[in-house]
Amino acid sequence: MSTGSSENGYPLPAEPFNAIEHARNKILRANQTQEGIIQQWKSAYEDFYGLLPNGGSQYTSQQLQQILAAMPFSVCRDIMTDSAAFVSFVDSAKPGALEDKYKTPAFEMLDDGTNITVGDLKPAWQGTTDGDAIG
Repeated sequence: MSTGSSENGYPLPAEPFNAIEHARNKILRANQTQEGIIQQWKSAYEDFYGLLPNGGSQYTSQQLQQILAAMPFSVCRDIMTDSAAFVSFVDSAKPGALEDKYKTPAFEMLDDGTNITVGDLKPAWQGTTDGDAIG
């Protein structure tokens, strides 16, 4: 076994390679990464729909409709499709990591192939406050 160096003082013995410690660290880092990615996605979801911490949305259905109408339809549809694909991936890779309310849009939505129509905020997101829509 070789000795390691110490900047000021006696040399330190080198640590023997510990496969279990390295494996544990890699698993811990993977778990932290998974949790971080899921939390970032949930935060983006909440921001997209203007969800408030105590329930409700900062947007009315009409305001969200206007926001979506201001986007190119293909972009809006890609966002929705990507979100659904992410949910599907998380459900298969880490079942139970997403609450059911995150698995579909926060508002009722109808996609007719050329337009996305926004309906009411779903009950799971309504909470106990009526939320103040941005005027």
